[in-house]
Amino acid sequence: MRKHITGAVAIAAVAALALSGCSSSGGGDKGGDKSYAVANVVNGNLGDQGFFDDSETGMTELKKMGVDTKTLQADAGNQSQWKANVESVSTGKYNLVVVGTWQMNDILSAAAKKFPKQHYVIYDSAVEAPNVASIQYAQNEGSFLAGVVAASTVKNQTGLAKGSKSVGFVGGQDAPSITDFFAGFEAGVKAVDPSIEVQKATVGDFVNSTKAYDQATAMYQKGAGVVYAVAGQAGLGVLKASKDSNKFSIGVDSNQNQIQPGHVLASMRKFIGTSIVTAVKADQKGELKFGETTTYDLKNKGVGLDFENNGDLVPADVVKAVEDYTAKIVSGEITVPKG
Repeated sequence: MRKHITGAVAIAAVAALALSGCSSSGGGDKGGDKSYAVANVVNGNLGDQGFFDDSETGMTELKKMGVDTKTLQADAGNQSQWKANVESVSTGKYNLVVVGTWQMNDILSAAAKKFPKQHYVIYDSAVEAPNVASIQYAQNEGSFLAGVVAASTVKNQTGLAKGSKSVGFVGGQDAPSITDFFAGFEAGVKAVDPSIEVQKATVGDFVNSTKAYDQATAMYQKGAGVVYAVAGQAGLGVLKASKDSNKFSIGVDSNQNQIQPGHVLASMRKFIGTSIVTAVKADQKGELKFGETTTYDLKNKGVGLDFENNGDLVPADVVKAVEDYTAKIVSGEITVPKG
């Protein structure tokens, strides 16, 4: 069985997207005895086994490349701390300061104005500023594939989905990126079987795993055979609920397939860590485009469905269907809706 629909992002291939732009001179001296340095400001804590941990895989790779790295964590929801952390690494020591998510937009916009010589990268969002390079991901496209797997599992009454009649979606907050996830997921479900109901719930944050657990459990009790978790650390509650309810789930951001063995069908990946490495490599060559946005999608293999280490829960014919839908999206035959 083919385990990766898109595979890992090939840095050389994707780097071509980051064409010539501003050279990185404000984030630290790249010459002399000083090493190239990157700071990753996390607006939460590592250990979510998803979004933030994936960003840190990029920092780990950069460190292996000889880059001087630093990661700052913070209390979830403490925006004053997020701001202080961003400003503390915006003094010129670091060639690039990396932040992520729409929650950091206002803080980064202010910092970019306050520290005009500092260069920044924001992933999973976009900030318009001459010293910010933005990275976004076509989560709607990857989520379409997740919808195909979820709907096929229910339609075929596969394994633990026997007796189910719907699928579920648990999002973190009512934000543009989450509505994008849902729009793609629902479209994928309906492409397989328009009659399958899609239950939806929003946690209200990205950390309350207990609430996410309860929401997913309620969905399983109402007939959902598969629930898609798009809620950061809170989403771990969805995966646990799939185990306790003896049903299926789908993970997100990083490979979460082994978190609840036998219950997680696949994970919708945003290759965040690799995109950060790609941005750094482009910046080191003076080719990173500041003031612009690079989008990672199915075509350039920046998002995709990961079946690795899922215990072969997804039948080969469904994997093939996902591959076929991927080809149709890449070719433009299918346009996936956005939120």
